[in-house]
Amino acid sequence: MATQGGIADDLFFHLAEDIQMGEQMEALGRTLGFKVAEIDRYTETNNKGAWVYCKGTFDMLFDWRQTVVTCDQHLRLKQALIDAKLVVLADKHLKGIHIIPGIYNKKISASLTVERCREKLENKYRKKLCKIQMKPWDQSDYAELEDMHTAVTMVKKDANGQDTKKKEKLKGSEIFSTKVNGELPARILISAPAGRGKTTAVAKMAHDWVHRKKGSALEHLPLLFVVKFRNTSRRTSIGEAIKDQLLSDVDDLTPEGLEKFIRENQGICHIILDGLDEYAGISSLEGSSESNIFSVIRWEEFPECRVLVTTRPHLENIFNQDELPRVYTKMWIEGFSRESSHEYIDKFFGSTSNNYSRQGHGLKVYLDEQPLINELVKTPLFCLMVCHLWSEGLLNTEIATQTELLDSVNVFLMHHANFRSKSRVKITRKKLRKIICQLGKVALTGLLDDAKKLVFTPDDFRKVPAMLEIACELGIVSKTTASLTRLPQSNETTSTTIEFYHKLAQEHSAGKFLADQTNHFLLRLKLSKLDRVLLKIKANIGDYENLIRFAAGTDNNLCIRIMERVLANSFVDELERYRILLDCSSETKGTEGNVSSLVQRCVNAESIVLKSPTVYTVVGMQQLPKQLKRYDDKVRGIYYNYRRDEWTMVLPGIIFDATGQQHIYLTAPSSLPSEKNSVSRETIRGMGLLIREQTNNLQGLLLTCVKCTDEEDLVELVECCKNVETMNHLMLLGCGTNTDGRLSRHITGLHKSKKSLGVIALHVTTYSGDEYH
Repeated sequence: MATQGGIADDLFFHLAEDIQMGEQMEALGRTLGFKVAEIDRYTETNNKGAWVYCKGTFDMLFDWRQTVVTCDQHLRLKQALIDAKLVVLADKHLKGIHIIPGIYNKKISASLTVERCREKLENKYRKKLCKIQMKPWDQSDYAELEDMHTAVTMVKKDANGQDTKKKEKLKGSEIFSTKVNGELPARILISAPAGRGKTTAVAKMAHDWVHRKKGSALEHLPLLFVVKFRNTSRRTSIGEAIKDQLLSDVDDLTPEGLEKFIRENQGICHIILDGLDEYAGISSLEGSSESNIFSVIRWEEFPECRVLVTTRPHLENIFNQDELPRVYTKMWIEGFSRESSHEYIDKFFGSTSNNYSRQGHGLKVYLDEQPLINELVKTPLFCLMVCHLWSEGLLNTEIATQTELLDSVNVFLMHHANFRSKSRVKITRKKLRKIICQLGKVALTGLLDDAKKLVFTPDDFRKVPAMLEIACELGIVSKTTASLTRLPQSNETTSTTIEFYHKLAQEHSAGKFLADQTNHFLLRLKLSKLDRVLLKIKANIGDYENLIRFAAGTDNNLCIRIMERVLANSFVDELERYRILLDCSSETKGTEGNVSSLVQRCVNAESIVLKSPTVYTVVGMQQLPKQLKRYDDKVRGIYYNYRRDEWTMVLPGIIFDATGQQHIYLTAPSSLPSEKNSVSRETIRGMGLLIREQTNNLQGLLLTCVKCTDEEDLVELVECCKNVETMNHLMLLGCGTNTDGRLSRHITGLHKSKKSLGVIALHVTTYSGDEYH
């Protein structure tokens, strides 16, 4: 028989009596998911000879029960006993409770059992989700997910469910199995910029589930539903999304019936909602929603069903409302670190040829000197592309912007397409530019659509079918055709979708088209294409920063036009407006025309305030004309804006000539509430880049009460300071570090050098003595 209730204490007590202490208990503890230290603690309780010799075993079983939903407990315990080679005990204590057949024989619809549903999902994931194409120009090159490991950082919570500053590094396979305060979280949020590995992490989880990866929390899970937000509309329900994307060939399955089954069997289902930032209905999240997907996200629907959501960082604030901070465990994927990208480059150029190895060294030097390109190689796909470009001589030291890099990627794809083509007619650079513009028209239409379209159909390219075929040959877009068992009111038996190899490629193509159309029609129309687009997106321009950066990077005069519109945009917060303006200027080469007067309008007498400055902001500051750079002997502080509930940097004469700086002091106000005293990762790393790139005479840096979200950011700051030859001391006072934290270990491990750098870290309120000479 199947069981819906949880395991009673009596069963645990009798089972604990039958389990021999030592190897049997330890084996069961491992299969239940406990760590060695936890098992040792339970063993110690047994050895104390308390009121009953098996109390430690009973405590272990009791603690495990607290982490498993009731309807799943018998299944999990029986399987754990079998895996621990305690089959006799499994039969004795769980005899007659045929949990596994009971679950898999359950009906979701008249024709669909749980077992058949799992088979369909496994087949779908194997053929599509788990196949990640590595190279856009090679459709037969797929990643081996078994060998891929996505590094994830988890924010730990305190006993009240509030986020702490403590972090934990996880493997992708550990995402669902990691406990928070002894319990498996009901909701998980994974945040990362585009291309950092969210989709790969999701594919890896699906892969582990399909192959019942040993020790994974997904090993014994009957059903895993992976839903892509990009394939939904604002009215799509969770049942419709699962049905349409995963089970469309089950005729008698209805969305309502599927939702009812999940609601009644939450313990045997997990749901992954991938790409919240690509969801057409995102604007309705804080208002009245037309879809119950938001009820799932808000923990109102399926509260006992474990749900994982992935998104880009700009939507994290959605999960800081009401009860959600307590419910969600937050994780993020940072992509390649400097060490990871260098290791990848070494492997790529790891030929026995000394000349080839020297190429790898030259690429690493180039990346260290080009922050915008270095930012892009944090995405594994673009790290691979940069290696190929460098090895084939298509990337040189004059390429400094992401616009130029993606232009070079397109040329690289053109060369490979021509090499593969058997036709005598080859693609020329002129033809390539025309193809990019035609693609860009469709790409821009998709981005401006209410659904922020990333997945297209052949109908979107009906006016340029020949161009679509060439774009597919190039690898800029790819076509996927799926068979359909039925399509209501149609004789079609297949469905074709078209996608760019990366969202940045779509935004780059759209930016190139926008620039071309603006230049082409500027004289004929009073209102150019650029003007019309900027008017359309003015209320949510932050969602289109890459688009306008790529348009600005194509033509300096366009950059000026964009700056004018951004400055006049009343929908954008003043602090955000100035940052976007500088981000745009990062893609330009030099400064022409009226850019000087435009930037001067940003400077409020002695200072400029920036909201969450990024690496693009810092590079944009470096691009400004010399007449705007002023001397100042100090950078006076970082301040907190209570009304906005955010940190901002206030730098007197921020457009300063950094070559004249000798000391920089950054101080946070002492009255700042402890729960609101963290500076963003972008701010700290942007400052490190500014120090490394723009200071020649800097001797000392003092940070007081400037607390970071992660000590790794301060480690990078130390490394940036080491690159300044005149630098002799760095002091970090009350910056939220720990005596045994990442920074202290880094300071301890620093090797003495001819140009020594003294680093003093004062942790919290007591002097730690961490010092390096």
